[in-house]
Amino acid sequence: MRWERLSPLAGVLAVAGILVGFAINSGSPDTNDSDAKISSYLASHSHQVRNFAGFFLFLAGILFLLVFFWVLRARLAAAEGGPGRLAALAYGCGVASAVLWLAAAIFFTGPSVAANDTSKFHDPSGYRLMSDIGYQFWVAAVVVGALVVWTTSAAVLRRGLLPRWFGWLGILVGVLLLLAVFFIPAFIYMGWIVVTAVLLAWRAGRAPPAAGNQPA
Repeated sequence: MRWERLSPLAGVLAVAGILVGFAINSGSPDTNDSDAKISSYLASHSHQVRNFAGFFLFLAGILFLLVFFWVLRARLAAAEGGPGRLAALAYGCGVASAVLWLAAAIFFTGPSVAANDTSKFHDPSGYRLMSDIGYQFWVAAVVVGALVVWTTSAAVLRRGLLPRWFGWLGILVGVLLLLAVFFIPAFIYMGWIVVTAVLLAWRAGRAPPAAGNQPA
C-alpha cells in the first residue's frame, strides 16, 4: 500500500534528475560561439567529465520518468474502465517523449564523449551539428508530451481522476508545449509532471469514481 501511494512521486525524482543533469552541462558553448571557444571546451578534461556526469544523471531521470508514466497509465486505466484507450495513448506518448528526451541528451553530450574517447574530436562544425540535432529531439520530446497532458486532462474531466481545475489547466499547458521551439515550454512540461505526481500521490488513498457513473 505504501508503494501504491508513493509510486507517482517517481515523477518528482525524474524531473530532479533531468534538471540536475541539464544544469551540470549548462555551461556548454552556444553554436554561435567561435571555433576556438568550442575547441577549447571539447579539449577540456573537466568539461568532458562534467558532461559524462550530467548525462548519467539525466539518464537516471529518464528511468524514473518511465516509471512515472507506467504509474500514470495504471491510474488512468483504473479511472477510465473498459479498454483503457486514454491510458494506452498517454503511456505510449509518454514513452516516446522520454526516448526523444534521452536522444537529445545523447546528442548534446556526444561531442564531449567522442573527445574523451579519441582525444581528437575537437571539431566545432561537428559540435554545432550534434547540438542542433539534439535540440530538435528536445523540441520533439516536449511537443509529444502535449499528447500526454491532453490525454490526462481528458481522463480528469471525464472520470474525475484528479481535480477538474487541473484538467482545464492541462489543456492550456498542452497548447504551450506546442511552442517548445522557444525552449521555456520544456520547463512547463516538467512542472506539469511534478504537479501530476504530487496530486496522484495525494489522492492515492481515495478510490476513483466508478466509470459507469460518469458522463460519457
